[in-house]
Amino acid sequence: MKIKLLPEDFVVEELADIPGGSGSIAIYTLEKSGMTTLDALAAVARAFDLPRKVVRHAGLKDRHAVTRQHLWIEGGPAKSIEEKGLALRFLKKAAGPPESRGNRFRILLRDLDPAEAPRLAGAADAVAADGVPNYFDSQRFGSSRHGEGFVGKKVLLRNWEEALKLALAKPSQFDTESRQKRMQSFKRHWGQWEMCLERSGTRTEAHVFGYLARRRGDFSGALKLIERPMLAMYMHAYQSWLWNEAVSRFLKHALPSDVLMPARYLGGYLWFHRFVPADLSSKWRRMTVPLLAYRTRFDDGGIAAAYDEILRAEKLEQGNFKPAGHNLPYMKGEERALLLIPGKMKAGAIEDDEKFAGQKKAVVEFELGRGGYATLVVKKLRLMISEGNEAVGEVDVVEEE
Repeated sequence: MKIKLLPEDFVVEELADIPGGSGSIAIYTLEKSGMTTLDALAAVARAFDLPRKVVRHAGLKDRHAVTRQHLWIEGGPAKSIEEKGLALRFLKKAAGPPESRGNRFRILLRDLDPAEAPRLAGAADAVAADGVPNYFDSQRFGSSRHGEGFVGKKVLLRNWEEALKLALAKPSQFDTESRQKRMQSFKRHWGQWEMCLERSGTRTEAHVFGYLARRRGDFSGALKLIERPMLAMYMHAYQSWLWNEAVSRFLKHALPSDVLMPARYLGGYLWFHRFVPADLSSKWRRMTVPLLAYRTRFDDGGIAAAYDEILRAEKLEQGNFKPAGHNLPYMKGEERALLLIPGKMKAGAIEDDEKFAGQKKAVVEFELGRGGYATLVVKKLRLMISEGNEAVGEVDVVEEE
């Protein structure tokens, strides 16, 4: 199974409530393709001759897709924009911003095995009935793509130098070629701060290595010079991975082995359920699982045991999550639903795939609440139609540049 071969194969439309009445907040719809949300926001800001920070949005959308979402600007112009890759349409002036409820997806599944494709409708019904574990999918873990660990874990262990080295001197195959070269150079010359400063390619790199050249050994101070949104992303990535691991272990202990199916993702392997037993369905639909923080308390013994298991494996204690001090990142606790239940889900007709000879294609459509990953739904569909075959459990994301 392959998705995102073409941008139009993956269509995302934000679902939002638009305030009634009138006011000073200009609300727009943005349709884009082939560009990131941040690039689109920058283009809108340039067109209106406004600072980028005043163009607000409810969430990031895929680059290699056709996406529709709402933007708003306090005191923004009643104008529309159309240029390559994006179209901005002015909707109205309102007293408040739009309130996002989630997203509607239309995804073309390609390269389906002819023997498996007929199972898609039944798989879609099963996913609609019992949902998927509400994991954070691979998109959440871009900051750990080098495969050498999480910056967030090093921060929890107060290992400031290793945290900084992971952030600045551990290249990933997904980084640009120029960034990979710089990071390799930083790795080779780690400790030679003047040399690292000379090779800096961004303002953050220059600030960090300039600081270390002046104040050798103050790695916690240097870490604070990384932009706070980036530091927060590092912490959230590790916190999200711990949540995934805890929920995956919880499911493994709670369900019989023949109900479980493994799937790969950037952070390792995760367990998916074929179905939720009737005696657990109502409870699990209401159940939330905390993202771990210093003062987290557990209402469910199974979740507490799963977190205890993963913390022991990671050689951590909950005390490690205590905030480290002023201007250093920490993890905030919040609840996340155990299950992600797609709404209005349906599978379209099976057709010949013109891009893959002898294979089939079909469209699936569904809605998800905020924070839900559509790729998890696709992963479970793939597992269901392949009857849980671990070797083919992953979904190929094909992006033609």
